[in-house]
Amino acid sequence: MRPRAVIIGSGALGLGFVAERLAPDYDLCLADLRAQEARLRLLERRQSYWVNLCGLEGVTTRQVQGSMAIAFTDRPAEDEVLRRAVVQADLILTVTSRPLLDRIVPWLSELLNGRETRHYLLFCENGLHIARSFANRFGRHTVLIDTVMSRMCRFDTPYSGAGYAPDGAPYRPLWPGHEEVLVVEETEFWPLDAGICEGGPFSPAFSLVPPEEFLLWEDIKLYMHNGMHAFVAYPAFLEGTRSFAEVSDALREAARETMLTEVVPAILRTHSCARQAELEGYGLSLLARFFNPFFADSIARGIRGVRDKLAPDERLFSGCEYIRRAGISPDGYARTIAAAQVVLAQQGVL
Repeated sequence: MRPRAVIIGSGALGLGFVAERLAPDYDLCLADLRAQEARLRLLERRQSYWVNLCGLEGVTTRQVQGSMAIAFTDRPAEDEVLRRAVVQADLILTVTSRPLLDRIVPWLSELLNGRETRHYLLFCENGLHIARSFANRFGRHTVLIDTVMSRMCRFDTPYSGAGYAPDGAPYRPLWPGHEEVLVVEETEFWPLDAGICEGGPFSPAFSLVPPEEFLLWEDIKLYMHNGMHAFVAYPAFLEGTRSFAEVSDALREAARETMLTEVVPAILRTHSCARQAELEGYGLSLLARFFNPFFADSIARGIRGVRDKLAPDERLFSGCEYIRRAGISPDGYARTIAAAQVVLAQQGVL
């Protein structure tokens, strides 16, 4: 019997990264709200879907196939389906927002604290030390794990302007004739802390790394990936830019300078296992991924949840403090905060 995994949250990241990686090795149960029912019913019937993998050289397609059941988190009549899947799963992965996670954890702890065998609960949301924050809610048989999710994913329609690759070829829809396409990055790296996970039911879909290296990747994700994505998105929005691929040369250069003079040095001074050439290379490749015309990331996606990202423990304020602790003035990085406040004002939030 193959190991079983429950994925709570079957949006772009849940399908485009988590399910795409796990489907070859695990029997899956995909859970989400009833608002996603049409898509999930089709997935249940077809047991496969297509993703568009976007690298810097072009787009390839991949069919995701496997054993995929579905369940709904807000349908009491089907509550038993999801409960049974959770109590039988080897891995449970949450792929939601932090506010929604706070509502899911009490329900999960009620189910999992009754289990008598070891199982693994993986938090796939952005943020640091999420597992630690919920440690007192779960018993000894539940192993809580933080993850680093570095593949950008988005839904689109085949008929929108952004629904086409730069060569004019349309992205492949989830299913023939379907109204949605799933566009994802080519990257497949998915690190987990080997000190916690070694010996568990983890297939080669995951990369088990030493604990000190995992901590490094957590900071890379929050401050280098998430922080610099916001650094580009907010001023680009204020300039009237619609796509990351259309970002001005001046803003690209500002991002490059902030990456190399503030973010990279701060991470190097924080983590003794980090290597300068590798970190600089990764940072520059990350910027290239942001601006990749084949992924065609929208600025609208980049400015979602601005208020949440201004929370004290989120990427912007905590990122400035992170850079200051390393003895560096976050002059460039801090400009993101001012831009975010202007974005909120223009949206009528402030």
